[in-house]
Amino acid sequence: MRIFSRELDEKRMELTEHLGELRTRIMRMLVYLLIGSIFAYYMFPTMYGFLYRPLHAEMVRQNAKLVRAGGPSIQSIPFVEGPPNATVTVAQLNKALTWVKQYASNPITAPPMSIVFLKFHEPFMVRLKVSLIFGLVLVLPLVVYEVAQFILPALTQNERRPIAMLAPISVLLLIFGVTVAYYTMFYAMHWFLSYLADYPQPTVLMQDPNDYILFFVKMMAAFGIAFQLPVALMGMAFAGVVTSRGLIKHWRWGVVVAAAGGLFTPSNDLFSMALMSIPLLILYGFSIILVWMVENQRRRRNLAVGALVR
Repeated sequence: MRIFSRELDEKRMELTEHLGELRTRIMRMLVYLLIGSIFAYYMFPTMYGFLYRPLHAEMVRQNAKLVRAGGPSIQSIPFVEGPPNATVTVAQLNKALTWVKQYASNPITAPPMSIVFLKFHEPFMVRLKVSLIFGLVLVLPLVVYEVAQFILPALTQNERRPIAMLAPISVLLLIFGVTVAYYTMFYAMHWFLSYLADYPQPTVLMQDPNDYILFFVKMMAAFGIAFQLPVALMGMAFAGVVTSRGLIKHWRWGVVVAAAGGLFTPSNDLFSMALMSIPLLILYGFSIILVWMVENQRRRRNLAVGALVR
């Protein structure tokens, strides 16, 4: 990346100049966030549909159960197609009469599961929250660039080298963690709503979108942060705190970390915990290879420096 490879100005600056630069970069990041949020605001139906899909899939499944358990739904009434003065056949009348008899003898007593707003301003607030979240995601590369441009001049060339290696790995692991979290949500929704059967029937869900969005963001954040384990271990290897041999010797701590990661999933269902713990175990093993690569690179660099000195 250019921001890591090019020579950065390392001249000393006064405190007021540092504060001025910080203020300028914060203002730029806020402008980026505003532009990204405005774009996300107009793309809200698509973006909310993406977040809502795991809950919607389970609601459709549960509503189908309600229809099978409670009789014919109101949507199944056999309306006669055509203009109002169209001729109605005897078969169509018999079909409608059969539907009326079935519905009268076994009517639906519960509304279908759906999302519900409890306050008049919530539809706008949910749209605003989703727009801010996706707006930040869209402009995150620009935000990271501004942060890097502020911090990197204070680092030496040797200190920048680990960041140049860790940054792309961190981004890939973040994307991987968020993707796993998204598909985990389908199983989490199924697990949670399966407990509706424990209550007097018919019992349905009227979901507040605010709570759902908050839970969804927590789930993705938990997976995204937990999947940074290799980056954290590589950073510690650059600092000389951990070694590949030590990670192999103390592999039981990897199991403990993986189990702890599963326990801290927001959903707390067994399937989500497994989808968190198993990848963490794999990432722990992958971290050993990455730490060994760091050690090997540092060893070659030390040999090269020693050869130059001689």
